[in-house]
Amino acid sequence: MAAATAKRRYGQGAVYGSLAYDFNNPELYAGEEYSAPQRERTAGTQTQTRTQVRTRARAVPRTRQGIAPTAIIGMLVAAFLLVTGITAQVQLMRTSGDSVELTEKLSTLQAEQAKLRIRYESAFNLSEIEEYATGTLGMQKPTADQISYIDTSAPDRAVVLSTGESDSFVDRAADFLSGLGAYFK
Repeated sequence: MAAATAKRRYGQGAVYGSLAYDFNNPELYAGEEYSAPQRERTAGTQTQTRTQVRTRARAVPRTRQGIAPTAIIGMLVAAFLLVTGITAQVQLMRTSGDSVELTEKLSTLQAEQAKLRIRYESAFNLSEIEEYATGTLGMQKPTADQISYIDTSAPDRAVVLSTGESDSFVDRAADFLSGLGAYFK
Protein backbone atom coordinates (compact mmCIF):
# COMPACT_ATOMS: atom_id res chain seq x y z
CA MET A 1 0.00 0.00 0.00
CA ALA A 2 2.81 2.39 0.84
CA ALA A 3 4.48 1.61 -2.48
CA ALA A 4 1.31 2.40 -4.39
CA THR A 5 0.82 5.72 -2.64
CA ALA A 6 4.47 6.58 -3.08
CA LYS A 7 4.09 6.21 -6.85
CA ARG A 8 0.96 8.30 -7.08
CA ARG A 9 1.13 11.88 -6.05
CA TYR A 10 -1.56 14.42 -5.63
CA GLY A 11 -2.16 16.57 -8.68
CA GLN A 12 0.09 14.46 -10.86
CA GLY A 13 -2.22 14.15 -13.82
CA ALA A 14 -5.27 15.78 -15.26
CA VAL A 15 -8.52 14.88 -13.55
CA TYR A 16 -11.83 15.06 -15.34
CA GLY A 17 -14.68 14.66 -13.01
CA SER A 18 -14.46 13.79 -9.33
CA LEU A 19 -11.54 12.62 -7.24
CA ALA A 20 -13.75 10.29 -5.22
CA TYR A 21 -13.09 6.54 -5.24
CA ASP A 22 -14.65 4.82 -8.18
CA PHE A 23 -15.91 1.59 -6.64
CA ASN A 24 -17.24 0.32 -9.99
CA ASN A 25 -13.71 0.11 -11.45
CA PRO A 26 -11.53 -1.95 -9.10
CA GLU A 27 -8.64 -2.11 -11.63
CA LEU A 28 -7.69 1.42 -10.76
CA TYR A 29 -6.85 0.40 -7.24
CA ALA A 30 -4.88 -2.74 -7.82
CA GLY A 31 -2.81 -3.52 -4.82
CA GLU A 32 -4.84 -1.36 -2.49
CA GLU A 33 -7.21 -2.95 -0.13
CA TYR A 34 -10.56 -1.45 0.28
CA SER A 35 -13.99 -2.69 0.88
CA ALA A 36 -16.22 -1.63 -1.90
CA PRO A 37 -19.89 -2.33 -1.62
CA GLN A 38 -20.78 -5.15 -3.93
CA ARG A 39 -23.75 -4.56 -6.10
CA GLU A 40 -25.59 -7.16 -7.79
CA ARG A 41 -25.65 -6.76 -11.43
CA THR A 42 -28.57 -7.61 -13.47
CA ALA A 43 -28.03 -9.46 -16.67
CA GLY A 44 -29.61 -6.89 -18.89
CA THR A 45 -27.83 -3.82 -17.53
CA GLN A 46 -24.52 -2.75 -18.94
CA THR A 47 -22.45 0.08 -17.66
CA GLN A 48 -20.72 2.25 -20.17
CA THR A 49 -17.88 4.50 -19.33
CA ARG A 50 -17.20 7.42 -21.51
CA THR A 51 -13.94 9.20 -21.38
CA GLN A 52 -13.73 12.50 -23.07
CA VAL A 53 -10.47 14.33 -23.39
CA ARG A 54 -10.70 18.02 -23.87
CA THR A 55 -7.76 20.25 -24.44
CA ARG A 56 -8.00 23.92 -23.98
CA ALA A 57 -5.52 26.38 -25.25
CA ARG A 58 -4.26 28.39 -22.37
CA ALA A 59 -4.63 32.08 -22.79
CA VAL A 60 -1.25 33.66 -22.39
CA PRO A 61 -1.65 37.03 -20.72
CA ARG A 62 -0.10 39.81 -22.70
CA THR A 63 2.51 41.72 -20.85
CA ARG A 64 2.51 45.39 -21.48
CA GLN A 65 5.97 46.50 -22.13
CA GLY A 66 6.84 49.84 -20.71
CA ILE A 67 9.50 51.62 -18.78
CA ALA A 68 8.95 52.46 -15.15
CA PRO A 69 8.98 56.16 -14.26
CA THR A 70 11.61 55.57 -11.59
CA ALA A 71 13.84 53.97 -14.21
CA ILE A 72 13.47 57.06 -16.41
CA ILE A 73 14.31 59.34 -13.47
CA GLY A 74 17.29 57.13 -12.63
CA MET A 75 18.56 57.28 -16.19
CA LEU A 76 18.19 61.07 -16.25
CA VAL A 77 20.08 61.40 -12.96
CA ALA A 78 22.81 59.09 -14.26
CA ALA A 79 23.08 61.10 -17.49
CA PHE A 80 23.26 64.36 -15.50
CA LEU A 81 25.99 62.97 -13.27
CA LEU A 82 27.89 61.71 -16.30
CA VAL A 83 27.75 65.11 -18.03
CA THR A 84 28.71 66.86 -14.78
CA GLY A 85 31.66 64.53 -14.29
CA ILE A 86 32.90 65.05 -17.84
CA THR A 87 32.55 68.81 -17.47
CA ALA A 88 34.48 68.72 -14.20
CA GLN A 89 37.24 66.68 -15.86
CA VAL A 90 37.47 69.19 -18.72
CA GLN A 91 37.71 72.08 -16.25
CA LEU A 92 40.34 70.22 -14.23
CA MET A 93 42.41 69.56 -17.36
CA ARG A 94 42.10 73.21 -18.43
CA THR A 95 43.09 74.43 -14.97
CA SER A 96 46.06 72.08 -14.76
CA GLY A 97 47.19 73.22 -18.24
CA ASP A 98 46.93 76.86 -17.14
CA SER A 99 48.84 76.01 -13.95
CA VAL A 100 51.68 74.41 -15.91
CA GLU A 101 51.77 77.40 -18.27
CA LEU A 102 51.87 79.89 -15.38
CA THR A 103 54.55 77.88 -13.59
CA GLU A 104 56.75 78.01 -16.69
CA LYS A 105 56.11 81.74 -17.03
CA LEU A 106 56.99 82.26 -13.35
CA SER A 107 60.30 80.44 -13.75
CA THR A 108 61.25 82.52 -16.81
CA LEU A 109 60.28 85.75 -14.99
CA GLN A 110 62.34 84.75 -11.94
CA ALA A 111 65.36 84.11 -14.19
CA GLU A 112 64.85 87.50 -15.84
CA GLN A 113 64.51 89.16 -12.41
CA ALA A 114 67.86 87.67 -11.35
CA LYS A 115 69.53 89.03 -14.51
CA LEU A 116 68.02 92.50 -14.00
CA ARG A 117 69.08 92.57 -10.36
CA ILE A 118 72.66 91.82 -11.39
CA ARG A 119 72.56 94.63 -13.97
CA TYR A 120 71.04 97.01 -11.41
CA GLU A 121 73.67 96.26 -8.80
CA SER A 122 76.46 96.65 -11.34
CA ALA A 123 75.01 99.98 -12.53
CA PHE A 124 74.93 101.45 -9.00
CA ASN A 125 78.41 100.66 -7.72
CA LEU A 126 78.98 103.22 -4.92
CA SER A 127 82.70 103.48 -5.44
CA GLU A 128 82.18 104.34 -9.13
CA ILE A 129 79.49 106.91 -8.22
CA GLU A 130 81.77 108.58 -5.65
CA GLU A 131 84.63 108.67 -8.13
CA TYR A 132 82.38 110.22 -10.80
CA ALA A 133 81.05 112.84 -8.33
CA THR A 134 84.48 113.93 -7.11
CA GLY A 135 86.41 113.61 -10.37
CA THR A 136 83.97 114.70 -13.08
CA LEU A 137 81.49 116.93 -11.20
CA GLY A 138 84.05 118.46 -8.82
CA MET A 139 82.16 117.69 -5.62
CA GLN A 140 83.94 117.54 -2.25
CA LYS A 141 83.26 115.98 1.09
CA PRO A 142 81.84 118.48 3.61
CA THR A 143 84.20 119.91 6.23
CA ALA A 144 83.37 120.26 9.92
CA ASP A 145 82.43 123.95 9.64
CA GLN A 146 79.92 123.15 6.89
CA ILE A 147 77.99 120.71 9.04
CA SER A 148 75.22 122.23 11.17
CA TYR A 149 72.79 120.48 13.46
CA ILE A 150 69.18 121.50 14.08
CA ASP A 151 67.77 121.23 17.57
CA THR A 152 64.26 119.74 17.41
CA SER A 153 63.74 119.20 21.14
CA ALA A 154 61.38 122.21 21.47
CA PRO A 155 57.68 121.32 21.19
CA ASP A 156 55.76 122.29 18.08
CA ARG A 157 53.40 125.23 18.28
CA ALA A 158 51.35 127.31 15.94
CA VAL A 159 50.33 130.92 16.26
CA VAL A 160 47.35 132.33 14.44
CA LEU A 161 47.81 135.95 13.65
CA SER A 162 44.74 138.03 13.24
CA THR A 163 44.89 141.06 11.04
CA GLY A 164 42.24 142.83 13.05
CA GLU A 165 39.70 142.68 10.28
CA SER A 166 36.55 140.68 10.86
CA ASP A 167 35.70 138.17 8.19
CA SER A 168 32.26 138.50 6.70
CA PHE A 169 30.05 135.65 5.57
CA VAL A 170 30.87 136.33 1.94
CA ASP A 171 34.62 136.13 2.65
CA ARG A 172 34.23 132.86 4.47
CA ALA A 173 32.09 131.41 1.68
CA ALA A 174 34.64 132.54 -0.92
CA ASP A 175 37.47 130.95 1.10
CA PHE A 176 35.48 127.73 1.40
CA LEU A 177 34.75 127.58 -2.33
CA SER A 178 38.38 128.34 -3.27
CA GLY A 179 39.53 125.60 -0.92
CA LEU A 180 36.98 123.22 -2.41
CA GLY A 181 38.14 124.13 -5.91
CA ALA A 182 41.77 123.55 -4.94
CA TYR A 183 40.81 120.18 -3.50
CA PHE A 184 39.22 118.96 -6.73
CA LYS A 185 41.97 120.19 -9.08
